[in-house]
Amino acid sequence: MAVPNQSSFSRTGRKSFWTPGRLALTLIAVGLISALGLSSCNSNDVATNVSSNNAPANRAANPPVATNAKPPAAFVTLPPAVLDTKVQTLDGGSLKLSDFADKVVILNIWATWCGPCRLEMPELVKMNQEYGSRGLVVLGLATSSNERNDPEHVKEYVRTQKIPYKIIWDDGTLSSALVQAVQGRSVIPQSFVISRDGRIVKHFTGFSAYSTPQLMRQAVEEALADKGKA
Repeated sequence: MAVPNQSSFSRTGRKSFWTPGRLALTLIAVGLISALGLSSCNSNDVATNVSSNNAPANRAANPPVATNAKPPAAFVTLPPAVLDTKVQTLDGGSLKLSDFADKVVILNIWATWCGPCRLEMPELVKMNQEYGSRGLVVLGLATSSNERNDPEHVKEYVRTQKIPYKIIWDDGTLSSALVQAVQGRSVIPQSFVISRDGRIVKHFTGFSAYSTPQLMRQAVEEALADKGKA
């Protein structure tokens, strides 16, 4: 009579659930979930419901699971008050979204401490290079609250990572208005693809290396192809 493999049994003589085959399948499944899943961080400043004094949202103990490429219920037209909001840039200048009325804009809300944000930035750099000559402008947005009011730290990160596009240094005014416009949540990264006529045509929450770059390129291509305000 054949003797059972001792490794398949526990010390009590009962067959172990975690056989080598089951363990290998579990590890593969976890790897696939990680590859396909979405990552996000909670934000101190990007709030779903912001009071009149733009109070930052409290960070939750566990970041929520983000939904990628979440489009607004309908294309959201940003009001002039938002488009004409003057914001400071990290290099000491200033800008308004209305300055880019003839461009397609990707505005990415991020933070230096946010892992998914760090993973996404190289993709934004690539898109900035690929589509810049066709009318795309990429803007990063860092908030003073998320960065503990330390712009020098953000400047150093941008310099070491060779980020070529402009970074907005926001007190929460612009970021909150954008998130409220799409009824979003207090997570980062968040990206908004804004058409030439001031509409948010695509809203991305979180980052998935598997799907976000492809979906964002598709949204940019469609917005660039719309010559309504070229």
